[in-house]
Amino acid sequence: MNYNLSSTIEDVGTRTMCRMPSNLGWLEYKLNQKELDYVWSCIENKKNNTTSNLAGNIGSSYTLEDTGDWFFNNSILPLCEIYNKNFKNVGVIPVLDGHPYCLNTWWVNYQKQYEFNPLHDHSGVYSFVIWLKIPVEFEKQNEGYDTNTPVKSAFQFNYTNILGEICTFNYPTGKNFEGMMLFFPSKLRHQVYPFYNCDEERISVSGNVLVNEYM
Repeated sequence: MNYNLSSTIEDVGTRTMCRMPSNLGWLEYKLNQKELDYVWSCIENKKNNTTSNLAGNIGSSYTLEDTGDWFFNNSILPLCEIYNKNFKNVGVIPVLDGHPYCLNTWWVNYQKQYEFNPLHDHSGVYSFVIWLKIPVEFEKQNEGYDTNTPVKSAFQFNYTNILGEICTFNYPTGKNFEGMMLFFPSKLRHQVYPFYNCDEERISVSGNVLVNEYM
């Protein structure tokens, strides 16, 4: 059979299908004023210094108490259900299937300039971070530097793609991120870069959700 090599094929696109493998993600959640007031009240009554138990290279972190499980029941548990519905229930363990989650630990972080949180993950099923006070703007922190990777003051997720390559997702934090929570699987690695030229503290709250084995 002879082929006309001068001819073209115009329907390649219509016979091609793109496939994207399923992957997990995370949730962005904006706390309302009632939730923010409650979290600040917990911070006012913060407990023991827990800095030595955490990965962060920051000055001070203190444990918090969720009185009557108010924050867990009203904010965290609904986010667990939303995550399970939109991604998957990463907390399913055959022996413990059906057991409820619990807010195992949560704590407040006071980060000063030059301090940072190295690449790490958490224990548990889900974890979260809430930004309460961000005294610097990402754009201002990174202006004037000739780099293709501006990360000063950024929050960054690290994960692998289908080729096993390391990928990153940056949050260019600033005032507009105050009151936002990121809710994610505990094994999703992340880090916080330092900020500079600011004497105010950056205040955030973090926590871990576990399967309650005693219920």
